[in-house]
Amino acid sequence: MNPLRSTIETLLQAAVADGVTPSAVCAVALDNEVLVPVVVGDAVRYGADGTELPVESRIKATVETQYDLASVTKIFTTLTALSLVDEGLLQLSEPLGRHLPQYRSAAKGRVTLRHLLTHTSGLPALWEGWREALETGRGFDREALIGDLLELELLHEPGKHFEYSCAGFNTVMALCELITGKAWAELVQERVLDQLSAAQLSGAPVLEQCAATEYQPELGRGMIRGIVHDEAAWALSGGTASSLSGNAGMFGDASSLLSLGEALRTGLASILSPELAEEMWRPQVSTEVISSSGIDFGHGLGLRIAQRSWVGDHPQARGHNGFTGTSLLVDKSIGLSVVLLTNRVHPRRELSDVQALRRAISDACYQHSARSNTISEEAYGTQL
Repeated sequence: MNPLRSTIETLLQAAVADGVTPSAVCAVALDNEVLVPVVVGDAVRYGADGTELPVESRIKATVETQYDLASVTKIFTTLTALSLVDEGLLQLSEPLGRHLPQYRSAAKGRVTLRHLLTHTSGLPALWEGWREALETGRGFDREALIGDLLELELLHEPGKHFEYSCAGFNTVMALCELITGKAWAELVQERVLDQLSAAQLSGAPVLEQCAATEYQPELGRGMIRGIVHDEAAWALSGGTASSLSGNAGMFGDASSLLSLGEALRTGLASILSPELAEEMWRPQVSTEVISSSGIDFGHGLGLRIAQRSWVGDHPQARGHNGFTGTSLLVDKSIGLSVVLLTNRVHPRRELSDVQALRRAISDACYQHSARSNTISEEAYGTQL
């Protein structure tokens, strides 16, 4: 067995045995070699009533299991928006008010698409208009909810503070829909997914192929499976199985998400122009804003840069993680893409944290790369 794959399998088995997550799948591409994905654990371990199932009734995870990617979805949102920039339908640094009436006054008049994609718009982290709609029994009227989202007031001056904002990425979605007159799922499909040829990436997955996430009887959802876990995305989809939103809602298996990682690593040739693909990778947030905001990582367009808490001390690493326990790491400098998919929120979000597992997987991949390079150099030297 490949030594890296053996190490990853040991790490995943320990995580499942220790109750960090019911299941985990990891896929890696290194120096154009794709490892067979490692799969451990149960895609469904708890039943419709939230109780643990007998071993014989559980559903094992497989390489085909689709996971709720949560905020990894933001990469797809970024690519969709940037494809409109490439066509001249949007500009990164123009005020949103050119298109959105709600962004034509006071500080909101200075918010740009670049601010939204780097979490420096000044918007709050969350939009919770869905909660009032649910509690009052009005139901999820998408047009009304989008209107409520766009009325959010800023917490900070645009460009002056980093505030990780799901609300900002749903605003990107609303902007793109308005510009094109097309539904969000259609835009993402034609501009990103069709170019990747990854059929297992979807905002409307087949329930039976999905790993379960959280048990939410308090929201009338029961055990969530095949429907987005994120409540805002759920509401903005009208509470239906077609759940893709700007901040969350993409589902996929490990190999399909790895195809996105490899596309990012090699320049996104079929999706973006070379100039815009490189701009996506480039640091966008000043050191002053990073320092004053209390974060220890950089940010490109839709990509986190060298976030040590889960990628380790690797300054060229780019990627994104997701609340449900997912992540995508890409490093051009060593030809590396790493996908980790878990359903750590099954059956409750409070039960575990997968940051240590993410970092251990990352470190294992970097260490293997370093060893492989050393062996190659020694072999080459011997041949000389």
